[in-house]
Amino acid sequence: MSRHHPVRANARGFTLVELLIVIGIISLLAVALLPQVREIFMESKGAQTTARIQLLQQMIEKYQRDNGDYPVSDYALLPKSIKAKADSRNAGIECLLIQLGQKRLGGTLTFDDHPEWLKNTDEDDNTDEIPELRTRKKLEVVDAWGNPFAYFHNASYGKKQTIALGVSQEDAEAEAMKDDRGYLNPRKYQIISAGANGTFGDDDDVCYPERPKH
Repeated sequence: MSRHHPVRANARGFTLVELLIVIGIISLLAVALLPQVREIFMESKGAQTTARIQLLQQMIEKYQRDNGDYPVSDYALLPKSIKAKADSRNAGIECLLIQLGQKRLGGTLTFDDHPEWLKNTDEDDNTDEIPELRTRKKLEVVDAWGNPFAYFHNASYGKKQTIALGVSQEDAEAEAMKDDRGYLNPRKYQIISAGANGTFGDDDDVCYPERPKH
């Protein structure tokens, strides 16, 4: 009677040298692809920030149609019917939300699907509850990097704003954009994100209207 012996596999495990070679190849690929991954990530953040600006534009334009002017960006210029506690940080975007939060003025806030877009980076409160927001907190709309937008009504062009950044917990200075002919959107408004670097006034900004290239 003949016996059948099981066939032994010729496969063997990786040696230490082979394993190190594989790790080295993977590391080289990761280093080579890292700039592309970073660029894709940054483009995604920029697209998200642009989407937030576009939503704000829709609400601002509706407010203008109902009230004959765009929401102001200075506490001193708020309609007298709105009670608001003034302060010097995030003033533009806070004033914007306070006005858009007044249903009796035709304001509409549609952030129910995006609660993460609203922050209170300087942790301040308002005098009265903001109706549509249902809170006394003076909230801001933040960009995809977690920093508040700077919002300027044309009446406040030339007046700098202090923005309390949400990520670095530092203050940044923002001012309305202009080119050789003067301020952009001279009869309207501007919305500016400091971009990935958290610095206003450079080509990294994401904004409406588009910032002139330096």
